[in-house]
Amino acid sequence: MTIDPKQLIGQQIGPYEIRTHIARGGMADVYQAFDVNLQRKVALKVMLAQLSADTQFVQRFRREAQTVAQLEHPNIIQVYGIGLTPNQQPYIAMPFIEGGSLRDTLELLSRRGELLPTTQALAIVRQMADALRVAHAAGIVHRDIKPSNILLRPDGTPVLVDLGIAAVQSAPKLTQTGTLIGTPNYMSPEQARGDRLDGRSDLYSLGVILYEMLAGKRPFEADDPLAVLHMHVYEEPVPLEQIRQDLTPHTRYVVQAAMQKTPMSRFQSAADMINAIDQAIEAEGGPGRISTSGAWRPHPMNQYTISTSKIVPPGALPPATGSTVPRKGGGGKLWVIGAVVAVLLLLLGGGGYVALRSLGAAGGTAVTAATPTAVPGIIVPENPTDTPLPEPTGDEGDAVATSTLAPPPTNTVLPATLPSATEAAPTDTAVPPTPTPDMGPETITIGFSVQNRPIDAVRIGGGPKAVVLIGGLHAGAAPSTVSLAQTAVNYFSTNFQEIPPEATLYIIANANPDSPAVVGELDGRLNANRVDLNRNWDCRWVKDAAFRGSTVPGIGGSAAFSEPETQALAEFIQDVEATAVVFWEARTPNGLSSPGACAGPSRVSVPLAQSYGIAAGYPIADFENLTNQTLNGDGTNWLDGQNIPAIAVILPDYETVDWGDNLDGIRAVLRDFGGS
Repeated sequence: MTIDPKQLIGQQIGPYEIRTHIARGGMADVYQAFDVNLQRKVALKVMLAQLSADTQFVQRFRREAQTVAQLEHPNIIQVYGIGLTPNQQPYIAMPFIEGGSLRDTLELLSRRGELLPTTQALAIVRQMADALRVAHAAGIVHRDIKPSNILLRPDGTPVLVDLGIAAVQSAPKLTQTGTLIGTPNYMSPEQARGDRLDGRSDLYSLGVILYEMLAGKRPFEADDPLAVLHMHVYEEPVPLEQIRQDLTPHTRYVVQAAMQKTPMSRFQSAADMINAIDQAIEAEGGPGRISTSGAWRPHPMNQYTISTSKIVPPGALPPATGSTVPRKGGGGKLWVIGAVVAVLLLLLGGGGYVALRSLGAAGGTAVTAATPTAVPGIIVPENPTDTPLPEPTGDEGDAVATSTLAPPPTNTVLPATLPSATEAAPTDTAVPPTPTPDMGPETITIGFSVQNRPIDAVRIGGGPKAVVLIGGLHAGAAPSTVSLAQTAVNYFSTNFQEIPPEATLYIIANANPDSPAVVGELDGRLNANRVDLNRNWDCRWVKDAAFRGSTVPGIGGSAAFSEPETQALAEFIQDVEATAVVFWEARTPNGLSSPGACAGPSRVSVPLAQSYGIAAGYPIADFENLTNQTLNGDGTNWLDGQNIPAIAVILPDYETVDWGDNLDGIRAVLRDFGGS
């Protein structure tokens, strides 16, 4: 039975006088109503009459009210009340948000050829991430994060709606076998495949929204929703740096980390994403507002916009199809995921809810996405109303049912870099030939250990920008770091063309030659004075520092820089005026790229951690925050305090060299910190 939604206009249901019909979604009509008791506007969501007889749909609908009512957050919609219409249709009363949805705003800006300012886009996503932080802590995965499910108050404050289709982990599963809830343009790869979801799926969707706000287009577009799902699983979006050259690495990283194909490679929590956004907002330099609670708030939407013509070169916007992108080489992790399942998408609500950077480095191979094929064994649930499923429009395709995947659009190969104009030297002027630099390799002794063993650095390259790689800080405990450094020496000594002309690569294979060979143990970390060289730097230095939760007397040394090894390292790094320093340490199972930070947040090291971590496929996080412990001393933290970008790369194993992934990380650092 289908009821004309206009039939309820003018009626009073409980205390609510229905005034206008706003929209119809997959499960409900949404009306603007007026609370005659409290004299305020409300949004009334009324379940479709044809669904009210279905116990499962009623249960899901009621769960929306119960779910939202449990959450207290300024960026999550409130619930005023629930009830039944005279026709026994369940309804939910919520605040009426005057400003419309983010989808409305993005469409308006698109027609005007404008974009939101970067800090405003970041501020909106930050507040949504904070709302998800609360929802995820309550065991709720939204599963349908999209611009039409983000409403905007007149001052620009976003409000998250439509948690009714959220997967409440403690509740019985209400979704039929073979169905997925969500919207194709914003689905995570695991959601497209029908896998079990957690909060990291929502963060992927939020990354897609941020990409859209920054680029002026969604990362994946196609006429067939199944082709879009295929792209989310198999393909990479056009890198933001090819669209927006004005964005800082911090901002690009937020999108890249949120939109990683595998959940383990993404932000692991909404709090992690918030931290990265805060750094991006600071790097972008405003304009933004900070509330009394310390949270970023956006400026009012109608006052601040930027023209796309000012930031995107004419004709430089890539087509809205997938693209051929370089694939990681050299033994990197597998980023392509398995087959896509066909889906039925059911939306709850009234019509209305971060890019893996091109990971190819020097020597990468261009790879096109696999051609989609028919997927057998797909279960397509019947439309419960026995009426045609709604056609997808914009980003709001409510449902799709099919058993094959249509081929994605033809790929377009983009240039790696934009051409730059250079002036030729006058023909009547003699230009002296440029001397060929000494590329090395050259071995330099930078100091000596306690037992008078040399500490050597190998120089390869002849440019002014010094990139320093350090292995063996804990040589006896982590021989993999020494082997990795020596492998890098051998590789770049015969492949010096991979070092940019502006760069010089210095590799210190063994910074602690006195350490005893005790793999994975404390003794293997210590020098001849039984000092951990990573606890002997002048950043929160203490003599009796902690190791694995226990205080070890004298492990920090008699004073900061008391050890000849740390003195040699610090002096050398400053003498060459290093633009990037990488310490290899061990171990954590998935690897880690951790930026230095001594007093407060990292000053200069986050972009370096992002560059190495994204290319190597290692998670990017502050080790101290990750493990809830303070590292006294610590070379990366001290160097960051000296405005020298420095990171600790924690390898996956004490003995095994993860060469392919780390080669990609080194290449990325040479490109980003050693290039022009």
